[in-house]
Amino acid sequence: MNHFIIVAIGEDKPGIVAKVTEILFKNGFNIEDSSMTRLNNEFTIMLIVKGDKGLEHLKQEFSQLEKEGLTIIIKEVSEDVINKPRKKLPIFNIAVYGSDKPGIVYKVSKLLADKGINISDLRTEKVNSLYIMFIESEFPEEVDILEFNREIEKLKQELDVDIKIENVETAEL
Repeated sequence: MNHFIIVAIGEDKPGIVAKVTEILFKNGFNIEDSSMTRLNNEFTIMLIVKGDKGLEHLKQEFSQLEKEGLTIIIKEVSEDVINKPRKKLPIFNIAVYGSDKPGIVYKVSKLLADKGINISDLRTEKVNSLYIMFIESEFPEEVDILEFNREIEKLKQELDVDIKIENVETAEL
């Protein structure tokens, strides 16, 4: 079986998800993981799919949607990457609120990266002049929470934002 990451981007309108998933269904592909969202007036689909057909076949099948204005990216993913075990780490949600200005995402994500904290999901939204960012992150055990909180306090002052951090119990599905 082959695994692929498929990204489809286009102007938001009804039917985008149906068109993309119809191609996958007709070609025997199973959707294993997905994220789909509207960003302003664009819609973005990100999928990990599994099936018997190859990369060139998929590209050919999606070429019609490209002619209709969708941008399609298809990348083959190795079995090693798909089956790589992921260590269960404590999950923390981080919410950032403040006046919109350049550098908020960069400075918060840089602090997380410097501490070895992985971002598993990040969403932002601007409501009038208020900038809102939600991050789901995985904290390695070696992160010193007290030191991290001190650095967050400095960052809050520097960016003039409010930052809330909440430990989330991870549920086994």
